[in-house]
Amino acid sequence: MASIATIAPTPPARKPQPKRWLPFVAAAALLMIGGGFESASRSTGLANGYLVDASKSGQRQAVLQAAGEFRVVAANMLWAKVVDHYHHEFMAKGGEWDKNPSLLPLLNTIIELDPHFTQAYEMMGGTLLPKLGRLDEGRRILAKGIKNNPNDWELDREMAMLYAWRERRPADALPYAQAGLANAPDNFSKNIMGKLCTTLRRQIAEGHPYPSPPGS
Repeated sequence: MASIATIAPTPPARKPQPKRWLPFVAAAALLMIGGGFESASRSTGLANGYLVDASKSGQRQAVLQAAGEFRVVAANMLWAKVVDHYHHEFMAKGGEWDKNPSLLPLLNTIIELDPHFTQAYEMMGGTLLPKLGRLDEGRRILAKGIKNNPNDWELDREMAMLYAWRERRPADALPYAQAGLANAPDNFSKNIMGKLCTTLRRQIAEGHPYPSPPGS
């Protein structure tokens, strides 16, 4: 008589299952890192400036190595916090949002998470840093944005206006205005950049740059 062992079929070997929980763990870790930058922004941003958190604390490398597909999501979540903070909190208290240095660490983190998040470059390099009197840093941020997004006409416009409006240097502004005109995707943006190029050429010819902006 055959034994039970010889009659019963051998169960098939189980295939290893994909670890479906790994992306969620990676996402949670990334959001915790982003939250760390956010909590540090109010104190560290005022005391040390935005570059300290990003480059000297070692967190920048941790952000760059965290699950890549979740970086854009985290950047958008932090951007929503930036918008909420300067619209609903800072302005409600009578503050000038464009002179709020506590936003700098958040904006720098957004750029590190997503190098193509052009609004963060524009706000940081074109508005906040110039209004805080940090024009060189503003130029560096915009130059970084243009390098990472060479076809974005609005970054070209921001750089052109920083030179023309903030620094009264129309000759330095014109190449960026011309690049913005070349990158302009529609008639509306082409009209804006075309007028800016015409104005800058006239200022160069006449030697009359934009007047210094009030409160700058």
